[in-house]
Amino acid sequence: MSDGDGKRQGLEMPCQYLKGVGPRRAADLARLGVHTVEDLLLHFPRDYLDLGERVPLASLRPGQRATVRGRVMASDERRPRRAMSVLSVLLDDGSGRLTLVFFNQPYHRKQLPNGSEVLASGEVAAFRGRLQMAQPELEVLDEAAPGGRLLARPILPVYPLTRGLSQRWLRRLVGEVLERGGLAASLGEILPAEWLRAGGWPERAEALRRIHFPADRAVLGAARERFKFEELFILQLLGALRRRRLKSEKGPVLEAGDPRLARFLADLPFRLTPAQERALAAIGADLAGGGRMNRLLQGDVGSGKTVVALAALVQTAAAGWQGAFMVPLEILAQQHHAGWRGPLEALGLRTGLLTGGTPARERRRLLADLAAGEIDLVFGTQALIQEGVDFARLGLAVVDEQHRFGVLQRASLQKQGAPHVLVMSATPIPRSLAMTLYGDLDLTVIDELPPGRPPVVTRVVEETKRDRVYAFVRERLAAGERAFLLFPLVEEGDRAEIRAATEEYERLRAEDFAGLPCDLLHGRLRPAAKAEALERFRGGATRLLVATTVVEVGIDVPEATLMVIHNPERYGLSQLHQLRGRVGRGAAKSYCLLLAPPGMADSARERLAVFARIRDGFRLAEEDLKLRGPGEVFGSRQHGRPELSLAHPLHDATLVALARRRARDLVRRDPELIAQDLRPLRDLLRRAHRERMVLAGVG
Repeated sequence: MSDGDGKRQGLEMPCQYLKGVGPRRAADLARLGVHTVEDLLLHFPRDYLDLGERVPLASLRPGQRATVRGRVMASDERRPRRAMSVLSVLLDDGSGRLTLVFFNQPYHRKQLPNGSEVLASGEVAAFRGRLQMAQPELEVLDEAAPGGRLLARPILPVYPLTRGLSQRWLRRLVGEVLERGGLAASLGEILPAEWLRAGGWPERAEALRRIHFPADRAVLGAARERFKFEELFILQLLGALRRRRLKSEKGPVLEAGDPRLARFLADLPFRLTPAQERALAAIGADLAGGGRMNRLLQGDVGSGKTVVALAALVQTAAAGWQGAFMVPLEILAQQHHAGWRGPLEALGLRTGLLTGGTPARERRRLLADLAAGEIDLVFGTQALIQEGVDFARLGLAVVDEQHRFGVLQRASLQKQGAPHVLVMSATPIPRSLAMTLYGDLDLTVIDELPPGRPPVVTRVVEETKRDRVYAFVRERLAAGERAFLLFPLVEEGDRAEIRAATEEYERLRAEDFAGLPCDLLHGRLRPAAKAEALERFRGGATRLLVATTVVEVGIDVPEATLMVIHNPERYGLSQLHQLRGRVGRGAAKSYCLLLAPPGMADSARERLAVFARIRDGFRLAEEDLKLRGPGEVFGSRQHGRPELSLAHPLHDATLVALARRRARDLVRRDPELIAQDLRPLRDLLRRAHRERMVLAGVG
């Protein structure tokens, strides 16, 4: 390590100054979220190669995950189509043979010359009567092979990587940092000794050595469990600190006695379900109680969360305060405003709409009316929390699609005083995950659907039968129904794929659905064009909507009875469930057809079969958690929320409950974390979670 100031010699030293790193590789590490020495030490392996767990090739079976060892007998590279290479490497261990397959990784051919000895780990599959292992974790064991060396360690860490980095290089870097014992020790022990004894866990510095370079599986297990608990405990502690602060604050007293709330409920074209009534009662009690509400409202797709939130906003406005309803998509804000403006204004309530697409003159007028208290209820996007937006008297803020907004964005509402906050999740999640992610919130669940809605018929259909599927769509459209055709995007707004979707739309309109009125809806359309396309679809002027996942959330067209999803393997189960929720919102029988491409992996096919079989969103969310992990379930990192790298809220539910209990006990005992033995914990929170500590009121 180079000499430098104190910061560059400690945990906060940028990785660039470590021996053998430099600016280029520091940039590579930064793509992994590794910026400092501390980040590097806490960049845990995602898997391990165990030299002691080798399975003879002759005993392998399809579907088995295994670590094998053998010599390279031959290799062959094919290019079945442009920009795609398939490298096959044949292994032999004396008992049998196995083919390793690498897609678009031709460099492995030089790494694996004939005669080299290899350790490989992955899932075994059968292909054309032979066993193979696709994209395995790999280690060259021969000193003679390029980059190879004999391995002194019995268990090798396998790290998350990015372009430009190799396992061997990253192992060496982590090992050198750990050998400087002072650095690992300077992380400090943040857990009480009695907790370590009760769990049978090593101290932090020793746990770091064991999790990166374990001597055996037993010491690895204890180290991993210790760090799983640590991740969960920090999340729970930050939530408990913020929860304590919020509970101590006074909120507006919003009594429910005004007759306009009763009239709003009576004028609905349906009766609330018992679950909706219970949710509204809990929220109403919070609003009238004098404290500050900070509540999460959960419910399956179509369970009626929106109407409960609107009833709470009516109670707010009737009590003389303003309400805000914030959603993640402009098209959804427009839909809510268009759909509810009439019933709300019939009660004498003044409404408004504020989004990024609001014209400048209309925006200035709207901001002036909000500041003067001339608007009772405003619908909008994140434009509602931008600079220059001031409410005269904000009493309740509703934040829809909670997982797309983070705690920092919710906290920005504090500049409007101390309003009540109701956040809603359109992605049903198991209680253990809700406890993990939203520890600062009270939880209410709407656990039943309105009666009279038939279940959506869900089928996985081979793409080779697309013509038959499209014929079925034409038949349903001819009967006056409406349909969605969904095409996936890697990222909403991606230009190349928007172009591909547009070209496919033009082809569909000219060929498969010639003569039928249809529209295209995607994320790069101007807001006015999106609103017009959706309004034509809702009104029946067009009956076929070719779209991307911009329709995933909140689009409510009861006449839509059919959805066809292309490339469904590219979605998670929870996202598929959201998409399926756009049909079946009326009384007519509805269908969701998944067009599965040829050559789809067995794991993807199994996942789609689960989706077709299960209709309950909470059960699907559990399956998604098992298959993909919490980060991928939500699709993107929520700003202001530390990520989980080891802990899994579903599999580690017992640790979640333990972490929650201990965090709350600690906050009750020492809410400012001022005890001397808590100094390392406080320092860690200041270093890594400074913004959330400020939000929690702890300096």
